Amino acid sequence: MMSISNGITDAALASEDWQLAPDEHQPISVVFQLRRGVHGFPWIRLSHFEGDNTIVVMDFASHTVTIKGQGLAALLAAIAGQRVIRVVEPSQNEATFGVRGSDAAKYQGPAVHSITVKKLGEDE
Repeated sequence: MMSISNGITDAALASEDWQLAPDEHQPISVVFQLRRGVHGFPWIRLSHFEGDNTIVVMDFASHTVTIKGQGLAALLAAIAGQRVIRVVEPSQNEATFGVRGSDAAKYQGPAVHSITVKKLGEDE
């Protein structure tokens, strides 16, 4: 299956740590599921994003979301097409030991290590 926005297959954009909208659907918001809370933002409030394979920074009207991990170029491509529904911060053990799932198997694919959400104007 091809993603509409950039011609990259959905499989190439997939990860255990984020969920994409199916087929040609474009979600109206994105949810960030942190270890101790959930934040949701409408896509229309995204003013800027940037990053590379290890970090993604998304600026919304009221908050900045920073995602650190590995293989995040796939997440950047999905963000460019506004296809991301949810990004999940793994548990501390999952992040520390690089495992995902109930069988605690070693995970080598694109992965989120941490997510921080800051209100604009908050000190570091």
